[in-house]
Amino acid sequence: MDFHYELLEETRKEIKNMRFFNEAVEINEEEYEMIHDYEEAYDNAFLREYEYGELEGEPWSGILEENAAELWGIIYEHDNYAELSKIVHHIKIPELYDIEFTIKDYDAKEEIRSEIELCVQSRFICGRENAFFESLFKAYKLGGWPCGWKNGKIIVYTPDNK
Repeated sequence: MDFHYELLEETRKEIKNMRFFNEAVEINEEEYEMIHDYEEAYDNAFLREYEYGELEGEPWSGILEENAAELWGIIYEHDNYAELSKIVHHIKIPELYDIEFTIKDYDAKEEIRSEIELCVQSRFICGRENAFFESLFKAYKLGGWPCGWKNGKIIVYTPDNK
């Protein structure tokens, strides 16, 4: 299995430039469902359940776990999965702790870091071929907080531009 080391380095640079919850975020509403209420975003991320394929009734964390499981399934299909798993688990991303947030909510910040870490692992394993994680990472690069699922799209929180 070929890992994408060059893309890993490129992704780390992109993470270094991430800024969250600024009011000037512009996200394509054809690609994402947008919300501007932080309380709703928090509820979406941690409390609500969604219909997502066969995961009807799953919370956002379940949707993320299902996509992560598919990603890790790629690793576990190989004869040397233990070594490959060790390589992926030991990816260091110190840039995650340099991300600038304008909120103080510890849970949200840790959730964001965890999801970006999944995006990094996806890129390392699959390149840019995993549509779910690429869409998630794109929303993060734009400064939004992907926090749920609606109408076949990722829900993204950004502050109101008003």
